[in-house]
Amino acid sequence: MTDGTGLYQLAEEHEELRAAVRSLAEKEIAPYAAEVDEHDRYPHEARTALKNAGFNAVHIPEEFAGQGADAVSACVVIEEVARVDASASLIPAVNKLGTQPILLSGSEQVKKLVLPAIAAGEMAS
Repeated sequence: MTDGTGLYQLAEEHEELRAAVRSLAEKEIAPYAAEVDEHDRYPHEARTALKNAGFNAVHIPEEFAGQGADAVSACVVIEEVARVDASASLIPAVNKLGTQPILLSGSEQVKKLVLPAIAAGEMAS
């Protein structure tokens, strides 16, 4: 969508998603970012926050217990998490990247086995 000047503008639903993820990231991920970097550790707090809010793998289709969000939504989630903690942004990014081959070429059996668990945050790519 453009703003009349030819510049791209996010749809209202994407702006609302951005606000929700930004709020979560600032409250539940940012406070741990320095410690995660300093101690070279996995951002468990970020994973929990993203999982609890349903932002860990928004791109997984509804038929596999996901939210069925579009690629722009997935990018918005990744971008907003990266604003406060680059390493934590790899959680939704790698979930997206790791599931693409399954979504594009996986059998229905594999999709039904793997995608709901990733959507639920029980496992990650």
